[in-house]
Amino acid sequence: MLTDVLNTFGEKTPLGQAFKDRAVDVSMLKVLGDRVDRAEALAAYRYLLERADGDGLPLTAAGYLRPADVQALAAVMPTMRGWIHKMAREIDVHPVLHFREYVKSIGLLRKYKGSLRLTRLGRVAANDPNALWAHLADTLAPDERSFHADATVVVLVHMATTEGRIDVGAVAQTLTALGWSHRNGSPVSQGEVYEVWNKLWDVLGNIGESEGSHRSDRMMSHAARVLVHEALFTEVPPR
Repeated sequence: MLTDVLNTFGEKTPLGQAFKDRAVDVSMLKVLGDRVDRAEALAAYRYLLERADGDGLPLTAAGYLRPADVQALAAVMPTMRGWIHKMAREIDVHPVLHFREYVKSIGLLRKYKGSLRLTRLGRVAANDPNALWAHLADTLAPDERSFHADATVVVLVHMATTEGRIDVGAVAQTLTALGWSHRNGSPVSQGEVYEVWNKLWDVLGNIGESEGSHRSDRMMSHAARVLVHEALFTEVPPR
């Protein structure tokens, strides 16, 4: 998918060249950075999977985690550092809700008899940090050509090469330069970029310890940047 995006730019343009430069920086992340302790970096994921083992995590009648489990999961999630609001109902604690829904969406958890339980793949991932890491990298970016796939690739490259919050306007302009627009011809909006960025932050913000001092900083850990590198530059068999 990254190759498709790079090839689409064709002749050199300021936006295209800027993106290519960022892609080169991402390609060097694993070589230049420190080695990642995957078990430690994936502590939040491993905690959720371990709690779902056996009889699983009980859900309320409405299908949400119980307040005590919301608080326990929040305590190990880097994206919940500095949360100042109440942590009673999961529906009101969006980072927790989105995080566990994502883990379910990539096939590691399933709902069964009023509880959240491990799938077969989830059990393998719960017992092997390397398998969990590989699955997260493999499922991070879509593998079919679409706006969502291109937006994911562009946002990932910007996230991995930005210290903190990305330039949403530049991402929107890059996607428009790739040929994406609305039916009426209007360019890609910043709101559409935020939608993709927010979902990716639910995944990457919970890998390793954030380098920022506030939740709003959205500063990714070195481990999260390396995962982006592996998601974009490691060839994997088609699913």
